[in-house]
Amino acid sequence: MQIPVYYIMGTPTSGRRGIVRDAIERGSMDGDFSIVFVSENEKPSESDSSIAKADNAGIVKYSDAADAAVKIGALDTSKITRVFYVADSTKNPADEVESFKGLCDGGKIRLARIWSVVDCSMAEKFPKETSKYLDMLAHFADCVLLSRRSGVSNKSVEELKLRWEKMRHPHLVEYVDKHFKTENPIELMIDEARRISMIFDDYDAVDELDIDAENLPDEPFSLERKPDPYLARLQSGMRENPVENPAEYAMKARKMENEK
Repeated sequence: MQIPVYYIMGTPTSGRRGIVRDAIERGSMDGDFSIVFVSENEKPSESDSSIAKADNAGIVKYSDAADAAVKIGALDTSKITRVFYVADSTKNPADEVESFKGLCDGGKIRLARIWSVVDCSMAEKFPKETSKYLDMLAHFADCVLLSRRSGVSNKSVEELKLRWEKMRHPHLVEYVDKHFKTENPIELMIDEARRISMIFDDYDAVDELDIDAENLPDEPFSLERKPDPYLARLQSGMRENPVENPAEYAMKARKMENEK
């Protein structure tokens, strides 16, 4: 039996672990037990201790993907009903997605949804520097969670939403309050894919091409799956479309807020 897992993307201080804590507190049913994977590279959070003290949850610290794989393999499927996997915000986001895909391929867990937590204050203060990263978050997201909105203009938030609407992204968009709570955490945990990226989906190349014996293309065709645009690599091994880790801009945004 595979354990459903929620993959949480976002920058440090965006409120990812606070959102997970709220989902566990207000979105759990009787008999549910959640495990939250948090990187040892992340700074401690008040939410970590709240999760660790909960009767229906626990925290597992991991050092890297290999360590996480061992600890996921040791999970008790008779007890644990879901896993929240908080991506390491100190590492390159594309590398983290690729590593997480490997964990899912191990067979013990299966992806339920990806939550992308957007630091709206960072996005407003550093729009040019973070726009590519925000588009990447939207590309992988089933749910986009708009966090850190205090002091941010409504216009900036609406422009983010409008940008993704114009790109025809099907993901949900939810607001996160200053306590890192969403309106309905249960809705976020519905096991339904709404993301653009297909790297976690089963793939049948023949079905994708929609061909049969009487409908063969005239030109040569390939059954090889195209790589995800954010994960594709050049022959050198470098990413075709590299995305910078925006952690420094998140920390600058916090500093600017504190100086007010």
